Amino acid sequence: MTYNASKAAVISLSKSLAKELAPHNILVNSVAPGSTLFPGGSWDRRQRENPAQIAQFIKDELPLGRFGRPEEVAAAVVFLASQQASLVTGACVTVDGCQSRSLI
Repeated sequence: MTYNASKAAVISLSKSLAKELAPHNILVNSVAPGSTLFPGGSWDRRQRENPAQIAQFIKDELPLGRFGRPEEVAAAVVFLASQQASLVTGACVTVDGCQSRSLI
């Protein structure tokens, strides 16, 4: 519950700031990554501790059948910071392979 409330707060704050700062040509966006696997991270640790449980989690919760990678999240951030996103403001870019399908 706390995680969902925090995520909703970030999205709401981003939208509010985007509207407030738009007249100053300042863009505000957020990124909502899904479960992301990287060396030393919590999913990496859990996968080593209980591979069967994580395999079941992947099957049940990750429609693409895998964790996200840091570079996939980074690509969204790079896009938002680029000139190609000059009209994008107040957006929350979800980078989760449809993991959040049942939450929204």
